[in-house]
Amino acid sequence: MNDLNFLRLIFELGGSFQNVNNIDLAIKANVSKASISDRTQHLSKLGLVKYTKYYGSKLTKKGLNDVIPLVQQHRLIETWLYEKLDIPLSDIYDKATTLSDHPDLLLIDRLNIHLEYPQTCPHGNIIPINSAIPIYSADSLLASQNISDTTFKIVNFTEDSYLFKILSNIDVKLSDSIKILNINDYDHSMVILNLRNNLKQILPKNITKMIHIEKVKETQKSV
Repeated sequence: MNDLNFLRLIFELGGSFQNVNNIDLAIKANVSKASISDRTQHLSKLGLVKYTKYYGSKLTKKGLNDVIPLVQQHRLIETWLYEKLDIPLSDIYDKATTLSDHPDLLLIDRLNIHLEYPQTCPHGNIIPINSAIPIYSADSLLASQNISDTTFKIVNFTEDSYLFKILSNIDVKLSDSIKILNINDYDHSMVILNLRNNLKQILPKNITKMIHIEKVKETQKSV
């Protein structure tokens, strides 16, 4: 994986506004923690990330400026594969990664024209430049919520190949309204009720950490 695609992984884990720890990066990149340490130190020397011991890496302004075109291209390709070529939602992340090694400004321009400048990719994540980069807090994660009568709406999924393979086997989709019925004290897995299909499902913590949600207001429930 080249440096630019490694920066993309940091971006996808929220590295534009928060520190990303080495363990999460190692899992996402499928490499050892030692390899991640070597790479982040290398990128730090290049001024692309700021590494803080025990906290992880965050993109610098230079790193963010360098990686944004690649993220934009990657998510445009995802949208193109899904909307125009009918590639399954579970496969488009990996295929877009294969097709998007370096940003090509002409390709980005043509895809934007062809797709009419989409604001988000099929996983609900914003397409940079087409839309402002949001700042999420830990409170926006499904994993951070407690058992309650609150109804939540799924607003996006972290770009992650493992997650998308799991989601292809369970009936949880973007924009679904859900309620949290139970949380296991031992492994923090979560039982949710999906209001779209009225199904109860168990989600492990490593999955709930990759789902962003927002509270559904009473006026939205009644519509």
